[in-house]
Amino acid sequence: MRLLRIRLTDFRGVADRELTFAERGVTLVEGPNESGKSSTIEAFGLLLDELDSSKKEAVRAVKPRHRDAGPEVEAEFRVGGHHLVYRKRWLLRSLTELRVLAPAPETLTGREAHERVVAILSQATDYDLFKALRVLQDKPFDVDRIATSTSLRAALDAAAGGAGPSDRAEDTLVERVEKEVARYYTPKHQQPTGEYRAALDAYAAAVREADELSEALARVESDAERHSEVFARLGRLQQRLAKDRGEHEKLRENAAIVETLRRRREEATALVERAERDAELAASAREARQTLVLTVGDHATDLKKLRADIEAQAEVRAKAEARRNGVLAMHQEADEAHRLALRRLQEADADHRWQRDAHELERIKADREAVAEADRDVAAAQAEQAATEIDDRLVDRIEAADRAVRDARTAIEVTAATVRIERLGEGEVTVSGAAVAGGVSVPAARAEQADTATAVAAAGSADGESADGAEGLGGAQSTVAAVAGTAGHGAAVGGVGSIGFVAPGAARTTVPSTEPVVRRITDPLVIEAAGVLRITLAPGASERELRAKLDLAEADLADLCRQAGVRDLASARVRLQRHSDARTSLRAAETARDRLSKDPSALADEQARLETRIADHLDRRDPGTLPPVDRHEAETVAEHRRAESEEAAAHLDLAAAALRTAAVEAGELAAAAENLRGRADHLAAEHEAARARLAQARAVADDDAIESRDGDAAKALATAVQDRAAHDAAYREAAPEQVDWLLTNARGVLTRTEAEIAEARGELQRLAGRLETVGDDLADRRREAEARRDVADRERRAVTARAEAARLLQETLLRRRAEATEAYQGPFKEQVERFGRLVFGPSFGVTVDGDLRVSHRTLHGRTDPYPELSTGAREAVAMCVRLACAALVGPEGGVPVLIDDALGAADPDRRRTLGALLSHAGSAGGVAGADSTDGTATPGAQIVVFTCDPDRYSSVGSAQVRSLVQNGDRENSPSE
Repeated sequence: MRLLRIRLTDFRGVADRELTFAERGVTLVEGPNESGKSSTIEAFGLLLDELDSSKKEAVRAVKPRHRDAGPEVEAEFRVGGHHLVYRKRWLLRSLTELRVLAPAPETLTGREAHERVVAILSQATDYDLFKALRVLQDKPFDVDRIATSTSLRAALDAAAGGAGPSDRAEDTLVERVEKEVARYYTPKHQQPTGEYRAALDAYAAAVREADELSEALARVESDAERHSEVFARLGRLQQRLAKDRGEHEKLRENAAIVETLRRRREEATALVERAERDAELAASAREARQTLVLTVGDHATDLKKLRADIEAQAEVRAKAEARRNGVLAMHQEADEAHRLALRRLQEADADHRWQRDAHELERIKADREAVAEADRDVAAAQAEQAATEIDDRLVDRIEAADRAVRDARTAIEVTAATVRIERLGEGEVTVSGAAVAGGVSVPAARAEQADTATAVAAAGSADGESADGAEGLGGAQSTVAAVAGTAGHGAAVGGVGSIGFVAPGAARTTVPSTEPVVRRITDPLVIEAAGVLRITLAPGASERELRAKLDLAEADLADLCRQAGVRDLASARVRLQRHSDARTSLRAAETARDRLSKDPSALADEQARLETRIADHLDRRDPGTLPPVDRHEAETVAEHRRAESEEAAAHLDLAAAALRTAAVEAGELAAAAENLRGRADHLAAEHEAARARLAQARAVADDDAIESRDGDAAKALATAVQDRAAHDAAYREAAPEQVDWLLTNARGVLTRTEAEIAEARGELQRLAGRLETVGDDLADRRREAEARRDVADRERRAVTARAEAARLLQETLLRRRAEATEAYQGPFKEQVERFGRLVFGPSFGVTVDGDLRVSHRTLHGRTDPYPELSTGAREAVAMCVRLACAALVGPEGGVPVLIDDALGAADPDRRRTLGALLSHAGSAGGVAGADSTDGTATPGAQIVVFTCDPDRYSSVGSAQVRSLVQNGDRENSPSE
């Protein structure tokens, strides 16, 4: 599957946005938070999975909140041999539309379009692998459920040489066995089902039927015996009922006698209660008359004493009022002094703040200058870093090219033939080395090396080599020696002036008479004696090949130096060192700037605020008052004024306390006087009211009549109490409680006997009815049920045998397939480790379990469980596993790898290696890790990365970038 384009309309906060993706390689989608990156992945999943009629929570969640519109998604993708454009709209005016562009044009809509896409995906791609390789935001990044991927199993089987369990014939056999097992057991809990469940249920039903008929026959026999027992018991209960009714009637007569005595006792009690009330009323009237007489006398005495207290309290109150007026004058003087001291303190504090602000202003100016200096240092370091920018990997390539040039020169110097020129006569002999060979310029450094080699060779000859050349030299050397000898002889006879090597731009060397000159033949040489002879010496075929390699190595070195903008390897190393020093200087400058932790704008605002405050103070200050000379004097004056203010405040507090005390005393005396007057008025009113009540009561009845009525009521109460005692004694002698509970018990016995008789009659009716409903063929029915039970048992045993055989066959096949699974774990482990070594280094290794999950990681000889690794390490390993799966499956069964905001826990070095790995996995020929068997490169995987932090993926060299705008803008983002 290759995702080419996706368009979102009214999807959450995205109004209308279209994104295109590179068909192969890495597509980097950059955008801030809430710009719709995660929504793009979610939209593609909903497009493939959900019908347009779906009302699931996942569909309702993507409806725009501030618009009445239905979310819509359109995607263009290739899968298998099909090129599809697929569009859906949910919730409002639902729509499904499919356009097939290849292999044959076709248009489908509705449910038919959805089912066609599902069929194409099922046939042409591994949708489970697509879900497993996605990295979703806020979801675990561990890779799971890849062992069930059919395309991955096929790729692993091919990588393992066909040893894995991907043979369709084996899968068909396993599926057939699984279907056979599914006839008898449920897939999840392995419980009996289908034919097996029916056989078990039939056997259980037959057993229940036989058991129920046996129990029914036993119940019939038991009911017959119970009927006889209940009939006999009914006769006994009827005899006991007649006896119980006689005892109950006798006890009712005794209860009537007791009730008569109880009523007489209650009447006597009522007479006593009326006499008690009359006696209480008479006594209360006598006590009230006595109390009223005493109250009138007490009120007259209290009123006289209270009037004397009022006169004494008036004198004390006048003295307290005089003291309060004196203290009030003292408080007013202290308040004026305190106000003056506060005003002086405020002026001194204002001067002190002015001096302090001036000092703070100087400090802020110094801080702003320091921050500006730090910014200048950072800018200079950044400029130096930009000016010396160079790729360290390019420097490594220059070193390798320089090493190749040196190796080629060494090979030429070791294998090239040597010419030895010896001067035999008096004539001058010169040697010229060619500066041009094959149209390619020879650097001066190589000529110097050749000269050095010549000098070494000459020294070797002087130490004992033959003048005609050492043994083992090529024919060219021998020929040169011979020619040189001939030339020397001709010079001696014919008087030739000189002999030398002539070439355009050659450097001539005079051959001394004391020692020969030795040169290696790495370029064509021309030896010429002016007017006598010319000899051309050319290197052999092997020397030409070595020279061609040297020229190619030098051309590569020159090209790399031009790319880096340097002259040679030394310049590249110097520039790389300068770039490293610039980075170090930049970090130091940034650290120094950060250490200041000063915001320039905040410092500027603070400076402006202080200058404004200082100007405002100078405008408000009294020009007639001398200002303090410095901050120390201002602080001293302020402290002095503060002490004066505190002293004045203390005096004011003392005066206020004295005033409060005097006011409280005066108030208390005034309240006491008011209280006394109120008590006197209230007491006088009560006295007059009591006298009036006493006169009114005596007008109704005098004091002697009240005393006489009280005595008569006491005598009537005594007579009523004696009558009540006599009736109470008669009632107790009749034993009312015993009569009551005996009657109650007799009533209960009679009720119980009647209930038992009714119960016995009902049970007789039930037993008779049950015996009548039972047929005569109950025993025959039981024998037939037992026969059916035996047949069901035989059928159950047969089905059980078939079910257990099917499950045994399944377990055997699964065990054999698990053994075969180990054969294709090797290619998967190898691919993960190959990618992992690009990230973690050459010591990286993993342990893979049967479900193709990484269980342990090995690094630097140490093996740790995968769950115990750090978050960043687990994230990196999971990324290697995903890319390994994409690499193994390849383009035929491959799926896009979607990554949403990963690598958040990786450090900068790890992000750099992971970025290189993503670029490697997405490039042509880099997915599978090697070229295909036919010599063609394996096409790259499609990798789509969504991120809000572009710097996190800046090391992905081959990425194609797409940019998104903020969701709130609701604009169409560019597709490119």
